[in-house]
Amino acid sequence: MEFNGRTEPLFESASDRSFMQSLKEFIKSEKEQSCCPDLGPDEQLYTIYSTAFDKIIDYATAYKPILTAIKKEYDDFVESVKSDQRRAQLAQGKLKAMLARPTSLMYYQRRAAQLQERISTIQRNTADLRAEIKRLQECKNEQEDSQQRERLEVTVPTGQIPGLSPSESLNLESLDKHLEQLEQKRNELLNKKKNQYVPVQVKTDLDVKMKVVLNQRDELSVENDKLLLRYKRLTCLKEALSRWAKSGRRSPLLELLSSELKHVSEMKVCEDDRKGFHADRSEEDDPGEIKQSRRLAAYVERFVKLFEAGEYEDAAFHAAGSPHGVLRNMSVMEKFKAVTAYKGALPPVLLFFRSLMISAPPGKPLPETLSSEGVRCALKHGYVELVTFGVSQHRLTYSEEIGDLICIHGDDDLRLVDTCLALAQIVYSACGVLRKAALSMCKRGLTGAALEYIYHNKEFTIDDCMFVLRGLPSVDLLRDFTQPRDSVPALMSVGFICHYLLNSDLEDLAFHLLEQIHAGGQGAFEKTVLEDDLCSVESWSEIAARCEQTNRLDLAQDITSALLRQDGAMRLSPGLDGAKLMEHVFM
Repeated sequence: MEFNGRTEPLFESASDRSFMQSLKEFIKSEKEQSCCPDLGPDEQLYTIYSTAFDKIIDYATAYKPILTAIKKEYDDFVESVKSDQRRAQLAQGKLKAMLARPTSLMYYQRRAAQLQERISTIQRNTADLRAEIKRLQECKNEQEDSQQRERLEVTVPTGQIPGLSPSESLNLESLDKHLEQLEQKRNELLNKKKNQYVPVQVKTDLDVKMKVVLNQRDELSVENDKLLLRYKRLTCLKEALSRWAKSGRRSPLLELLSSELKHVSEMKVCEDDRKGFHADRSEEDDPGEIKQSRRLAAYVERFVKLFEAGEYEDAAFHAAGSPHGVLRNMSVMEKFKAVTAYKGALPPVLLFFRSLMISAPPGKPLPETLSSEGVRCALKHGYVELVTFGVSQHRLTYSEEIGDLICIHGDDDLRLVDTCLALAQIVYSACGVLRKAALSMCKRGLTGAALEYIYHNKEFTIDDCMFVLRGLPSVDLLRDFTQPRDSVPALMSVGFICHYLLNSDLEDLAFHLLEQIHAGGQGAFEKTVLEDDLCSVESWSEIAARCEQTNRLDLAQDITSALLRQDGAMRLSPGLDGAKLMEHVFM
């Protein structure tokens, strides 16, 4: 500033000059780091000077209202300029689009005219080609007619007639006799076609009717089981009442009924109950049994014919719907599996597997052996949709083997890994393999659902948690295992799991967990060590020794310091190598 014709410094005190010097250095360093231009408008330059202005406002408290108002005016003006620039850019874009519109319309019109001309050319060429095709067809017909007339004019056969010698071919009597034989064979074939063969549509209609009948059979089978259960329960109550009446009615009836009703409610229908109605009947006494045996033999014979004729789809459907399941077994599946030459997209063994799942009655999935082998064959040929149908519709008997097969296929084909893990999770959960079900959830990224599943199942053990960690080593998952969830204690403590992992091939995972906790602060790390009730002092000492051996001296020192803060703990020898801790035994 100038006073009385000479320049006076604006800031006279040392603190003011120091502030101005630091402010200039701040502006200079920020410009260098941001690589801002020295001249011209720049967004980063504006941000730097705005920040410097804020520092001046904070420093000059006496002029803070005035400087704040000035800065607000500058900010409003800059924001107004930016808004105008944005509107100008938007207007320029609209203007360019409006200027380009007539040019685009002219181009489209010219292109439409070109396409119309090409269409006309194509139509003319098409008409010429049709005329040429018609002319060639007429020439071909004339040539065929001339050849036919030439064949009719020839009276002597040019070659030997099948079934006749050359001399007989020239003998009229032999030819007449041969003609009679041929006409007789022709009539036999026509009669055979009329009496023994039917159109293909008849077979299709019969297949549809058979499916309807099979569905009705399944429904009647379910209803029959209900009636058998009711009959069994009523019979049991009748016998109980008879015994009660014969015993002189010594006990109260209500007490008897309550105990018997509890027993009756737990009854189920078994295979022996279904056979009980036929136990006193033999095949010699019941002609129906003989007919049934004959029908089964005819059914098997029909399957053999279809299979030998190469009609594998019909044979598979025929076998899947066999009465009493005589053809729904592993031997038939192996028979289909042995076929290597076939027509169609699906291999014969998958046709049989699909037919088995479709024809399976409600509530009665395929046996475990058939289920496992069918899933193995379907995954081998890449038909995951068959496995998806069987698992989602409960047509298979779930087993750990099926879940393992699906998981292995997902590992081999990364495109289907999520689908395979979801299917494997369903299978593992249904057959009670909790550890693999939780691992499948974690691999799909459903860690929260996996933790809820683990906490919900009380049968989940520490070994199961270790299995999940081995299958998916993750520090985040390990932290979840050591954190309480919804007022429920944690599955394991930090010291316990770290001591366990350090004695396995996952020691790096334990070190990562300790380093994460240690990064949260000395207080959090010390609290973790002191509040660990599941890990003894000796175990923590071993952890500290392992940290020292791997050059993690900070971890080792903090663990030792936290242990020394416990009541009754002391250092027996100086140095980290000889640091051993013990607890006093209070008498």
